[in-house]
Amino acid sequence: MDGRVLYDREKNTDGESESAHPSEVLITGAAGRLGRMLSSMLVSSGANVRALVSKKERMVDLPTGVVPFVGDINDIGALKKACKGVEIVYHLAAIVSQYKSTTRELMRVNANGAKSIADAASASGVKRIIFTSSVDVYGRERRGSLDEESELRPTDMYGYSKLIAEQNISSGNTPYTILRLATIYGEGFESSFFKVFKALRAGRIYIIGTGKNHMPLLNVNDLLSSMTLAASNRASAGKVYNITDGESHTQEELLSLAADWLGVPRPHKHINPMLVKIFAKRRGLDSDELRFLTSDRIINISKAKRELGYEPKVGIREGGKELVKKFMSAKK
Repeated sequence: MDGRVLYDREKNTDGESESAHPSEVLITGAAGRLGRMLSSMLVSSGANVRALVSKKERMVDLPTGVVPFVGDINDIGALKKACKGVEIVYHLAAIVSQYKSTTRELMRVNANGAKSIADAASASGVKRIIFTSSVDVYGRERRGSLDEESELRPTDMYGYSKLIAEQNISSGNTPYTILRLATIYGEGFESSFFKVFKALRAGRIYIIGTGKNHMPLLNVNDLLSSMTLAASNRASAGKVYNITDGESHTQEELLSLAADWLGVPRPHKHINPMLVKIFAKRRGLDSDELRFLTSDRIINISKAKRELGYEPKVGIREGGKELVKKFMSAKK
């Protein structure tokens, strides 16, 4: 994907774009999977990229050309130094694995960390914060199509921590854009999907409940595109956008597609959702992965299309098939 879109002077759908070539950007969580990809893309496009890392040991995980700043996400002093002279902060740092974390740590990093970023950005004169939130702020099971005005009803601590983080970002003095992301897949985000593929190939997977629940997905390349579009669009300041692949997948559909690509029979047996924890444990699925498989949400992205010019380029029939190919290659 070409990250130069961030610096082009092409007009967006509102006829407004940010100035070309911002001198400095800061990425929190830059040593993580998404952070490394964004860092590499921005460096290659000519940006001066800074990275906040929690420990010196994580500096080796940064792409070449990225300038590291070491500090905890709640260390205001370190954050101010990292933000000084920065135009755009991409706030990606977060705990995403609820089952591995305590509630206290989720809130400290996700919720309190967002407030610390907002405070440091305000004190340092940052022009914009691009914050990656989650569709989990809506809750795991909802009826109807959810847009950005839908009621926020998180049903787990991860979703709640992201909701508080959104509030902390939006209550600060720095212009912001919040992106509510669906479950990410693609390069660097394969492991959970590979577990399902392994179970499918072994004929050891069941459809949970009716299988008609909807599970929104997002290819990582489309996610990167949405972030650069948001950063280059002045009119997106103060806005929230849902970001998915724009498709409405059911559990049964996704499992059937994966089975076809693997060349194995489609699953046809159903399991009572009340027994699903036993099923998940036997298949090596953790509680976060189980919550995704049993979630039921249809996410509307028309606002992002209309205002950002966001158009998903990677559908499940392309991205999912590529993921299966990678799984098959890795198992040879």
